[in-house]
Amino acid sequence: MNKDFLWGAALSNVQAEGGYLEDGKGLNVYDTLEISFETGQSTLSDTTVAADHYHHYKEDVAHMKEMGFTAYRFSIVWSRIHPQGDDGKTNEAGLAYYEDMIDELLKAGIEPVVSLVHFDMPDYLRVHYNGFMDRRVVDFYADHVAVVAKRFKDKVKYWITYNEVNTASFGPRLVAGAQQPENMSDAQFHATLTHHTQLAHAKAVLAIKKENPNAMVSGMDAYGSIYPFTCKPEDIQAARFADNMNNNLTFDVMVNGEYPSYYLAYLQNKGVDFNHPQDELDIIKEASQKLDFLAFSYYQSLVVKAPEGIEDPLEVQDHILFGAREKLSNPYVTANEWGWQIDPMGLRYALDTLYERYHKPLFIVENGIGIDDQLTEDKKVYDDDRISYYQGHIKNISDAIELDGVEMIGYLAWAPIDFLSSHKEMRKRYGFVFIDRYDDGTGTLARYPKKSYYWYKKVIASQGKDLENDIEY
Repeated sequence: MNKDFLWGAALSNVQAEGGYLEDGKGLNVYDTLEISFETGQSTLSDTTVAADHYHHYKEDVAHMKEMGFTAYRFSIVWSRIHPQGDDGKTNEAGLAYYEDMIDELLKAGIEPVVSLVHFDMPDYLRVHYNGFMDRRVVDFYADHVAVVAKRFKDKVKYWITYNEVNTASFGPRLVAGAQQPENMSDAQFHATLTHHTQLAHAKAVLAIKKENPNAMVSGMDAYGSIYPFTCKPEDIQAARFADNMNNNLTFDVMVNGEYPSYYLAYLQNKGVDFNHPQDELDIIKEASQKLDFLAFSYYQSLVVKAPEGIEDPLEVQDHILFGAREKLSNPYVTANEWGWQIDPMGLRYALDTLYERYHKPLFIVENGIGIDDQLTEDKKVYDDDRISYYQGHIKNISDAIELDGVEMIGYLAWAPIDFLSSHKEMRKRYGFVFIDRYDDGTGTLARYPKKSYYWYKKVIASQGKDLENDIEY
């Protein structure tokens, strides 16, 4: 990596802040989310306090500065700026909070990377509009982005329009504030949410560029490298279809400005109405010409096989896309306690694939591992498994750049501090800094650097060259 490569970490403010309804914040879809435990989950917390980042952000930024961060990705919580979302009433206290945070980052020499929509749609829009299933919510979002972009146009260079937009159809309540209407087919639901979120992304790009033409803007995917379970041709075709629909679709639209032929063919075969006003298609095309880079998260790879006993190819596609897909284990990689498969070379594969397909600079804005870290009596956390995870992934980033010619902007680990997982669990910790907070509500909220904190500091200082786990801690 060269000296301009950005190093740092990222978090989701709605999962870290707490500050529940303070200073005019409204309820959002994460606050009200009813959780179904994920594999490996055994505890549950709430969002009222989380890691109390709302009151501790200066302390947390000081840790980032100490580690040598040159970039930090955070999210501006939609419901803290526009608590209801549809009435045009802007909460100045919310804007002031994030402006103070941005100023703190700039003072520390850290480039702010701002995400818009990260599980934080105002819950009012979910309840009264069914979220992004309603075309009007696209415009409410665009108005919100315009307010934020205008306020921070001179302080923020890097913008991400929509966190993991490709997951909207698969986690609709949390990601898009939506639920599937009765009597609507899976394919039609997928198509409607896909178009509305793509249009929302495009309008956000244009709103940001209007305020600052030199801003660097991207959408974002949750990317997981997908392999066929075997060399069986049916498995290879199944993996290809899953890869297109899960990983490629949203980026294909963002970069090329039009819906790809494989998606249009799928919708036509399913009898889905996908006719949209020309002005909306023109907005998507215009935004594609102003996209500067591609941001994505990467945690794991997946394996896919063709379903048994299904002959009709359209039924095969539906099963792959919407069915209860069997969780298959790759025998060549390990997994964490929550069953997330650890595949560092899968990240190199992702980087190579994305760069070859889109020819855009890439920015890894989430990558990390959840571990049930334990604080010792002397207030230390020996998280060597986390260090091992990062060693493999950063090594493969270096290989993608140096051996494969991939152009990259930077790398942001997940995360600088512990906070709630997307399933509201504190036990599943991701941070370099341990937060003394537990799912039962106990804890002092004190911050304690883990062993990985000092290791990552050394990695940043060496521009990714020194990955040895030789820290005296």
